[in-house]
Amino acid sequence: MTVTKRGKKGIYYMEFMINGKRILKSTGKYGKREATLVEVAEKQRILHQANLTPQEKLAQTLLQDAADHVYETNWKYNKDAERSYARACNLVKYMGNIPLSEINDVTVVLLLKKLNKEKAAPGTINRYLAALKMILRIKRQDTDYIKLRKECKGRIRVISREEEQTIVDLLRNTKHTVRRYYYPDVADLVEVLVDTGMRLQESLDMTYETIDFNSNLISIWYNKGDRPRSIPMTKRVRTLLEDRSTDKAKRPFKLKPYQAQHALRWARKEMGLLHDTEFVLHALRHTCASRLVNKGIDLYVVKEWLGHSTISVTEKYAHLAPQKLAEAAAALEI
Repeated sequence: MTVTKRGKKGIYYMEFMINGKRILKSTGKYGKREATLVEVAEKQRILHQANLTPQEKLAQTLLQDAADHVYETNWKYNKDAERSYARACNLVKYMGNIPLSEINDVTVVLLLKKLNKEKAAPGTINRYLAALKMILRIKRQDTDYIKLRKECKGRIRVISREEEQTIVDLLRNTKHTVRRYYYPDVADLVEVLVDTGMRLQESLDMTYETIDFNSNLISIWYNKGDRPRSIPMTKRVRTLLEDRSTDKAKRPFKLKPYQAQHALRWARKEMGLLHDTEFVLHALRHTCASRLVNKGIDLYVVKEWLGHSTISVTEKYAHLAPQKLAEAAAALEI
């Protein structure tokens, strides 16, 4: 081992051979004694690194670097890529840009305390924990101590036909200000959402190229679950979409998600239901499912209609058809 002074500034450089590799780099020191100590520490570090297992080497990765790597290799081409990456970056904000080896049950508890302090919902907390587990798993680190929280499913808010009619009348027939010029368009959107069960973004992404009036089907190619499907049009939906069709219209609705949400919130306020936080646009999808189930439509058909990934997702609507249980009870009477 040797250190030598180099350059005009007189900084000491270390130079030595280790495991057949020549190391030449600055110590950053101007005194020989301090430089020698740096050299000794560097040699010990290199020897320690050489004895680490691949898993132990990955454990030294900083959290931000690990998040960047997982984004490039796993999240980048997913539908929720940017949100997943944003959550991972927030983990760095909450936990610090620490090596993965320092993440354990204690640091996770501290993370949960910070999220709870911000009054994060269980679902939000679970998405943070899922992102952390993904990062650690890709880097071959233990995740057994990370447990997702139980999420409350809550009630399924179904819009009654009377509520639906009131919403539509308010949005379509009220004399709106200039700033609310798009509210009548949202009235049409509400009726389409109720009769198709589409997600809001699916309806706003819908184009006339994906609407086949000959087969009476709306095709949805890109969606949350990456499950292409076709939905039959009711007479009401077909009439609305035909009426909104012009030579220049590429898509039926030129609305932004926030516009649709603002319009419905205004209608809720007019109806005195501003306190009903589950009375949202997604409730129209629940409403469609409820009406199908109540008409005796098989759950597997409802699953395909809504584009659910598994039947277990659709089963949450099973209780909305109590007559099925009554029929079962009647069968026992025979």
